[in-house]
Amino acid sequence: MASEPENKPPILHILVVGFHHKLGCQVEFSHPPLISGSTGRNECPSGWKYLPTLALPDGSHNFAEDTVFFNLPSLYEPAESIYGVSCYRQIRVEKLKIRTADLTRSTVQKSVCILARLPIYGYIEVKLALIADAFFDQGDFSGTELLAKAYQQLNACLQDDESRRPLRHFHVGLSLREIVLHWRHKTLMLFKLMLLQRRVVCFGSPVRQMCVLILGMASLVPRLLEKGFQEVACVRTSRPLSPMPDFTDSLQREAQAEAEAELEAVASVAAATDEQKLTPESATAVEGEAEELALVSSAASAGEEQVSGDDTSTRSTPNSQSQDSSNGRNSSLTREASVDTLASNLAALCAVNPDEYRAPVSIFASGNLCLPYLSLPYMDLLSDPMVLSYVIGTSNVLFQQKRQLADVLVDIEAANLDAHDPELRRQLVLSTEDLRYMDYIMKHVQSPKEDAEGSEYWIREQFQGYILALLRTAVAPDATPKDNDHFNAHFMGAFKRTQCFQEWYDVRPEPEFFEALPAGHPFAGTLSVADMKLKLAQTMQNSESGRKINQAVNTTSRAVGGAISQAKGAFSSWWSSITTAPPNATNAGPATSSSNGQEGDVSEGAAAQEISVTFQNHKDVEDLDVAGVSIHLAGQEEAHESHESQSVSCDKPQGIVEIGREAELLDKTAQSEEPKIAAASQAGRPGCGGDVATSAVERSSGDVFIV
Repeated sequence: MASEPENKPPILHILVVGFHHKLGCQVEFSHPPLISGSTGRNECPSGWKYLPTLALPDGSHNFAEDTVFFNLPSLYEPAESIYGVSCYRQIRVEKLKIRTADLTRSTVQKSVCILARLPIYGYIEVKLALIADAFFDQGDFSGTELLAKAYQQLNACLQDDESRRPLRHFHVGLSLREIVLHWRHKTLMLFKLMLLQRRVVCFGSPVRQMCVLILGMASLVPRLLEKGFQEVACVRTSRPLSPMPDFTDSLQREAQAEAEAELEAVASVAAATDEQKLTPESATAVEGEAEELALVSSAASAGEEQVSGDDTSTRSTPNSQSQDSSNGRNSSLTREASVDTLASNLAALCAVNPDEYRAPVSIFASGNLCLPYLSLPYMDLLSDPMVLSYVIGTSNVLFQQKRQLADVLVDIEAANLDAHDPELRRQLVLSTEDLRYMDYIMKHVQSPKEDAEGSEYWIREQFQGYILALLRTAVAPDATPKDNDHFNAHFMGAFKRTQCFQEWYDVRPEPEFFEALPAGHPFAGTLSVADMKLKLAQTMQNSESGRKINQAVNTTSRAVGGAISQAKGAFSSWWSSITTAPPNATNAGPATSSSNGQEGDVSEGAAAQEISVTFQNHKDVEDLDVAGVSIHLAGQEEAHESHESQSVSCDKPQGIVEIGREAELLDKTAQSEEPKIAAASQAGRPGCGGDVATSAVERSSGDVFIV
């Protein structure tokens, strides 16, 4: 393997990764070349064989642009990682000024990628997005001089700021406000899930939002991105894997050096034993002295236990500490505190420098991986026994189908956590104090102030105070079971068994440091109605029984809503059938009378109806151009009423339709053809007597009443 460059710049390489219709994803350009001494085109080191699949994510053809954050193991150091940022673009072929023979499709998919030594993903993304846009806008992918200049300028900016780089460079582009607003109370569940070091698979497309979520949650752990991200992609696999660098030679050298050191130690012990050969008498004396020392030490230890009880300075393992000490605070004591008082307790914890309590808690080290994006060729890596836990992001649905690879599946778009293990679900349940804490954060995030409450920096401070309170409760000898319940006792037990907590526990500060801090959960207090509402809402949203109830309620509401709609429709149809005349009502009356041989006399109980149409023409000067039409239903008994009553009914305002001068012409035509209509009606209706001839009656006012 080639030797590592002596002067390592912050930016190691700038690449162009393209999709070839026959060869798939490949590195088309790299500066400096990925393989030293090569041209830097269409070549990739064996340890980064599948780098192009990370720069061009699965499903990227469905989007015009996307951004990918990914991690790679170093090619030279087994305990170092390389951090990648890729800006993907898809453009139409028509936009290119120079088209080569390999462009056989209607669109071109390429990514401009940067590999760096520092996990400043968002800081690089801001600058790389501009570089990628300029590279695509020139319309000629052979013009790579732009990329070489960008590489030099980026290194110049970062090297000038190397010694005084502010911490905010690590957090640029990781929008915590968007995460909190989208995930709400589940943000704390994700945070605690990360502390448990479980196998977590996040799924989403496009992938930028997923990468930001994973790295944003990691940034909430104090100093993790700055100091604890060196081994996020490093693992010594149990067998050689093609996606990973082969450090066999270096491992053999390390093993040989360790064996030589052990041999030297054994030889030195043997030489010292030969020089100090003991006689039988001296050996007996030494044994007697050893027994006396053992008796004295045991008596002294017993006396110390009686005097001091539970010694706070003893460096025992976390699992052996007593959780129910009678010398602690009363477990039944609750603190009545207002929101302002609770916030002041949290503010006191946030003001502590994380370096004072040996931050960070190294979640991603020693076989615990953090890979914001992982492609399909790396799937075998997850099943290696040397990989203890991981938090990965993917856009390939095959990772979802391999359910044995994940303890928790996180759906980015739906903001949902799916854990099949019942014990893990119990560990992730938020306590009332946790819900109160997240409710406090959300209220400020929804109405933020610049560089104050609700800002990005403020959110990180609140989680910094939370994890400090969590660590204090985990190591404090006076912590009561109620204090553990405030953080969820199931979670506390699992957290104390994690590798990251054990490693932090070995380097934790002195007990005096924690004694000066507020004890317990910063939002512990008496239960209120608002807390009960929060707890109920959280249970309904996240528990299995709550989801079943919600599903039943939704199903019932849909059924009831459909029944109500049907009832409304039936009632409307019934009401309209009452208030609206049937279409054959015009012929019903005459047909009935003619069939019974009646000659104009209709019995009172008959249900037949008739339609009366009246054309009315006003002879007044001011009403000269106004005419009206009235259509109304009348029973057969109304047909024998006087003409005066018919004229009164025509004067009613409802049912009158003004039709202008045409009414006069129609009126005159009706008067002239009146005898013809009467004769035709008599001839066309056999069996009708002379009374029917009065169906068309002329009035003195010029109105015509037609029955």
